[in-house]
Amino acid sequence: MATSTGSISTSAGPLDVANLVNQLVSVESKSRLTPLASKADSFNALISAYGKLGTALTTYQNALAELTAAKFSAQKAAVSNTGRSSDGKSGNDAVSADINTDASTKAQAQIIQSAGFASGHLFKAGDSVAIKVGEASPSFITLKADATINGLRDTINAARAGVTASVVRDDAGDHLVLESNTAGTSKLLKVRANNSLSAISFDAQQSRPGAMTQTQAARDATSAAPGSYAISVEQLAQSHKLSSAGIAPGSTFDLGVLAIKAGSGSTTLIKPASNTLAGVRDAINAAAAGVNASIVSDGKQEHLVLTAKESGANNALRISGTGDFAVFSSDPSGNASTASVTPEKRFSQGAVNLSVGARTISLKPASATAGAAPGLADVARAINEAKAGVSATVQREGQGDKAVERLVLSASGSDPVSLRGSGDYAVLAASAMGQLQKPQDARLSIDGVAITATSNTIKDAISGVTLNLNKTTSATDKLTLAISNDSSGVGTAVNSFVNAFNTLAKTMAEMTRQAPAKVRGQAGEQGPLAGESMVRALTGELRNAVLASMPGNALGSLTAIGVGFKKDGTLDLDSARLAKAGERNFEAVAQLFAGKEGLVARTRSLLDKVLGEQGLLAGKTRGLQGSLKIVSDQQAAARARLANLRDSYTNQFNRLNVTLSKMQASQNYLTQQLARLRRP
Repeated sequence: MATSTGSISTSAGPLDVANLVNQLVSVESKSRLTPLASKADSFNALISAYGKLGTALTTYQNALAELTAAKFSAQKAAVSNTGRSSDGKSGNDAVSADINTDASTKAQAQIIQSAGFASGHLFKAGDSVAIKVGEASPSFITLKADATINGLRDTINAARAGVTASVVRDDAGDHLVLESNTAGTSKLLKVRANNSLSAISFDAQQSRPGAMTQTQAARDATSAAPGSYAISVEQLAQSHKLSSAGIAPGSTFDLGVLAIKAGSGSTTLIKPASNTLAGVRDAINAAAAGVNASIVSDGKQEHLVLTAKESGANNALRISGTGDFAVFSSDPSGNASTASVTPEKRFSQGAVNLSVGARTISLKPASATAGAAPGLADVARAINEAKAGVSATVQREGQGDKAVERLVLSASGSDPVSLRGSGDYAVLAASAMGQLQKPQDARLSIDGVAITATSNTIKDAISGVTLNLNKTTSATDKLTLAISNDSSGVGTAVNSFVNAFNTLAKTMAEMTRQAPAKVRGQAGEQGPLAGESMVRALTGELRNAVLASMPGNALGSLTAIGVGFKKDGTLDLDSARLAKAGERNFEAVAQLFAGKEGLVARTRSLLDKVLGEQGLLAGKTRGLQGSLKIVSDQQAAARARLANLRDSYTNQFNRLNVTLSKMQASQNYLTQQLARLRRP
């Protein structure tokens, strides 16, 4: 049984076993482990270097992703006024303009939808459909078996016919929806189908009952055309705004009905949870009736104020109230009408009161005919003679014995108006909320073309531009809207590219550098990837992606806009040359970077091959990690062999030490015995 160095010390014999074993194992370790450790360090350095390279390439890739077409097609809009406003107020701020950058400027694909099919409806095997997208050849699809609408959807998608099919469901049933896979007006859809599939036919030029209908029109991408436009604003769009007559605090609304209609929308019945004025306000706001309601107090009474959510002449409010809610009635015309009466109606007894705002007038109608009771015309004359800011007319409807008349009140101001009578005059009840702001469209002209709009924000008058109307202009104002290409935005984008490339180029140059030795006979300095041919090849490909020309582009390559390489491999930008290129052909500059065959597309394709999960960088890293694993296994095996060798040396020297110790003891014994023999 072996004896370990831990249990045998130098006192067991003359030999220092531990020191001897350590020296022998150290010699073996240097010959076996040191080369392996050097290999492991080399592989680890390469793995780390490739990781750093991957990070640098990803940073460059992200920078390129920011170079979208919008960065190279930026435009700006500026409004100037070369005239002098007569009131000295309108200045340049009557109109402001923004370049549209939202979804409305992007190309849009056509979408068509079928009528509803009942759940479980089957399309028959053998029936076929032909789908044509733009000028491409049609794709013919035949059902191999009876299919539900979901099965038809899946069959169309599997055919790769240039459309995406889906199914939507509503109360009318299941609808087949087809969307062109390519946006733009050049990719319009035509669908021809037979037999059980005939209901999914579509041709925009031939309307067929029951066939598919278009739910989204195709649209090409739009942008603002550079140029100048003369603009004048005659009228701003306004929302309809009404105010009720004063209502005493604590009043309740227990009887009647309140209905609100905004523009061409549906009529909404208001059902307050509380019968107070606040309850009416809250019910209106919760009803999504196209109206915002609020309460304004004058210190004595409260007024319900209603404002249409949408501006424009076609978005006037119509309020119908009965019973307690009659005080909120309002006609879009702003007039108040009484119920109809016969033309011969006479008012023999009773009283009639006219209220305009907080003022109430007791009217005293008198007949124009001596000895006769006053009629409707006499009441109208009494209202007009009161000069209360309300004019009254008699409106006649029908002919002969079917003729009727009604009293129509029109207020010249913004105060609410009501007419209340007692006795014979009780039929003349009428009321109208005060019109604080009438509904109206915006009116403007652009280069002499008259334009009306329901809003003061106008997106479709000039392609790619949103106009914001702030105030009207005067006859002396001369507003000019200038649309121009924003060359400063292009300069910023190109500079960001040059900086991103140079950062990458410097990183790769440092990692692949090979500097000669400063002292003869010594090794030169080199970067961790100096010997990697893949990295040198990648450097060349990245440079070629920058230098490559773009077929069909008027400028040809980045060299034409002042981008070129310096001796150290980094890029330089001639800003003056870029500015001139932008002035000469702004669109071509954008295409050099963001076009289908431009720099971004070329480099993205290259980097995808390098940085992808199955890319060159990942493959190289996996190979290095595999080699490192082999070295690690070899190191483990070598350490195991050295441990065994240590045990073997230890056992051998322990035994030798014991033997030498015994021999020393025998020598000592013999020496003692011989000494005794020599004694007299």
